[in-house]
Amino acid sequence: MRRVLSVTTGAALAVAAVVPASAQIAWDTPSLTGPESPSGLGVYWMRAEALPGDDDAVFGTWSLPGTGGAVTVRGGIGTGVAEENAAFGGIDLRAPIATHTDTQPLDLAWSGGAGVGVGEYLLASVPFALSAGRSWSSGSVWFAPYVSVGTTLDYRYGDSDFVPDEEFEIQATAGLGVDMAFDAARRFVLRAATSLGDRQAIAVGLVIGG
Repeated sequence: MRRVLSVTTGAALAVAAVVPASAQIAWDTPSLTGPESPSGLGVYWMRAEALPGDDDAVFGTWSLPGTGGAVTVRGGIGTGVAEENAAFGGIDLRAPIATHTDTQPLDLAWSGGAGVGVGEYLLASVPFALSAGRSWSSGSVWFAPYVSVGTTLDYRYGDSDFVPDEEFEIQATAGLGVDMAFDAARRFVLRAATSLGDRQAIAVGLVIGG
């Protein structure tokens, strides 16, 4: 696993070094953070529409060992503002609030984080959200849908013509997601998530459990 992570990290840094970042993507959209979201190493394709000109992107996630999925880093590249190449990255935090019981049917979790998109101007985002979900399993099949609601604080810095008038902005966020595995050990988890409203995006990917 260390060899895989080293190769993956090195490849990501090499790509970031040659990509002429000239736009930005909202790093936290979609959040991909549900109450039972898996830990491990993930690879995703994303279609972003949070900012004008956003389009396809690819990114990776890695849950830090020993955190049980509570701390995850992500980073990637794609098409951002003005349809130019963009680079983005951040750190996701998650903490459980409640586990389902006979009288309370949902698992609840808090999530937050911080990250940036870099290019024509710098977009720094700090999201906070609550997620609710419930998993079901039958034999080797595991299925875990969830919903999330929250807010994101955006800070924009730069002198580009693409910089919006608002230096600071708070946006309401909402999203849907689902995680699914077909092996009892959940070594491989298929993931899909979408965000709604002003920060629209959709992502699909695969997580290899760690």
